[in-house]
Amino acid sequence: MPFCYLKLQKLEPSLVRWVFWWLCVAWIAGVNSGCRSFVQRTSNSQLVAARQLSLRGADALQRSRQQDAEILFSEALQHSPLDERAHWGYATTLWTRGDRQRAINHMREALKLSGKNPDYAIRLGEMSLEVGDRKSASESALSVLSANRNHAEAWALLGDTHQSERDWPAALECYHRALLVRSDYPRVQLSVAELYRHTGRPQRTLATLDHMSDQRATAMTDPEVLLIRGQALADLNRREEAAESLAKASERMPSHRVDKQIQLVHAQHRIGELVPARMTLGRLLASNAGDPEVLRLQSMLDLSFKHLSEPVLPNPTDRGVLANSAVDVLVSPQNRALNDGSQLPSRMASGLLGAESSGWFKR
Repeated sequence: MPFCYLKLQKLEPSLVRWVFWWLCVAWIAGVNSGCRSFVQRTSNSQLVAARQLSLRGADALQRSRQQDAEILFSEALQHSPLDERAHWGYATTLWTRGDRQRAINHMREALKLSGKNPDYAIRLGEMSLEVGDRKSASESALSVLSANRNHAEAWALLGDTHQSERDWPAALECYHRALLVRSDYPRVQLSVAELYRHTGRPQRTLATLDHMSDQRATAMTDPEVLLIRGQALADLNRREEAAESLAKASERMPSHRVDKQIQLVHAQHRIGELVPARMTLGRLLASNAGDPEVLRLQSMLDLSFKHLSEPVLPNPTDRGVLANSAVDVLVSPQNRALNDGSQLPSRMASGLLGAESSGWFKR
């Protein structure tokens, strides 16, 4: 019989039980420690695998391989839901294919896991604003600014929230703060130019766009810059320059920018450029035939062409000769195909409509 057992036999039974229980506790603690160590090693390996998949997903995003990126980020989250980059990437792919609420949820989780990464906060705010949640967007911007007052993207986001509320002065102030931090900030500069137009300062709009062009030559051919320039020139009654700028914008504007295409049609119609407006509308109808706003624009243009092709009755008391000559021009054989625009020169609509005969263009 072992010596230790003989020794224990001579002790009090209570002391023996006490020693026995402490040995059990020590053994259990050792087992638990080993289990925790094993679980931790397993968790760490899963997180490492998730991050590797996330890096591959980010690379796929840069290469515009959206489907591959979504699969990789999804697999990363299956390995470990603690990888903030996987949540960010998965939110990005979900947003691209229109699953907005799930995208916002994953971006919110990425922000929490990252320890309030400002880039994630700004992106979450932009998503919130796009779905109409101005309060959340403003809170995201202010949370970043509370830690860093010189964060240009946060000032831009706060300006966007004020612009969505039509608070032009507050929006301009925020945009100018963003430009103080980053002078070459095209998105914000475009917003400033548009706000100057909304507040009746087209000259300031043109000055802002000229400054953009001085900073980067590509701004001169940017379709959004050309659109805003054309609108500002129209505000200043510089019709020929406006028509030229709007025509270039129409040629370059991406088809998915439906809102900008609609603005183009309105701007061209406003200055009497009916045929270019119909061409722009044709591109819209090709991909958005069921859009109510697009159909309304089509009806508006059809009505305008109908008015233009109607004979103008002579005015016996004022410029009768000019009125008769206008009738001859409007109903001449080369202009009978007005309704499809195939034989109407691009300047004819604006040339035929003088100050007295173009009142129906004004909206």
